[in-house]
Amino acid sequence: MVVVTRSMAARRASLANALPHDMAVEIAGQVAATSPRPVKDLRSLRASCRAMRAACGDRAVGRRVALEREASMLWSDSERYLAVVGSLSGAGNPEACFLSGVALAFAHRCARPGVELLERAAAEGHKVAAYVLALVLYKTAGASDVARRHIREVEGEVAAASGSHNKKAATRSNQECVRCRAQAMEAIQQATWKMAKLSDPVPAVAAPPKDDGSHRCTASGCGVREAWCDRCMFCSEDCRIRYECATFFSQLPLTVANFVT
Repeated sequence: MVVVTRSMAARRASLANALPHDMAVEIAGQVAATSPRPVKDLRSLRASCRAMRAACGDRAVGRRVALEREASMLWSDSERYLAVVGSLSGAGNPEACFLSGVALAFAHRCARPGVELLERAAAEGHKVAAYVLALVLYKTAGASDVARRHIREVEGEVAAASGSHNKKAATRSNQECVRCRAQAMEAIQQATWKMAKLSDPVPAVAAPPKDDGSHRCTASGCGVREAWCDRCMFCSEDCRIRYECATFFSQLPLTVANFVT
């Protein structure tokens, strides 16, 4: 058994306080990104010494917190969880920006600030934020290059989209959109559960839903669900984004969907 004397503890604390700030930030960042309970462990690390207290308050550490690992806090201590989300969104944490953006856009009638937070999350590579952002932009402003670009980011087609004659661009899949749609619905449900209960997901349809009746795609097989999966293939980017927009908003109750206008 190793006995830690006061002098040994004092030397350890002195060494910790002597850490360069950049090194302390990197240590705290690793804890934030890899700990199964990052908020609790960062709080303990923050209390260890002055150097770690300063490091844990750095925005670079806040951006790396794996917030999804603290989901249980939402139900056990919702007020604290919301405070953590708000603090981390201010630091630019992608997951916190996504959750805050969803809450603003779908629960608080604050579409513009919500879109700004979704943009920050999407810029950091948050796929679900990019998905929701694309559909909100499409619903509010119609077809746009920005909305299409975000859907391409979701599907990992950014590199392949530069050439319109590329063979891969002839058909478009919504495989990743299906996954992101489910995660987005869960986040919206958490943000809006006091407003209205989300309706059950609509069954897959055999043709792309039409947003306003003005578009009629006649391409064979466009929007038809593939066997044994929810993925569809589309003849164009516009057909795909119309399908996703109609499917996504049809799964929201009107009291929620009408907030995004």
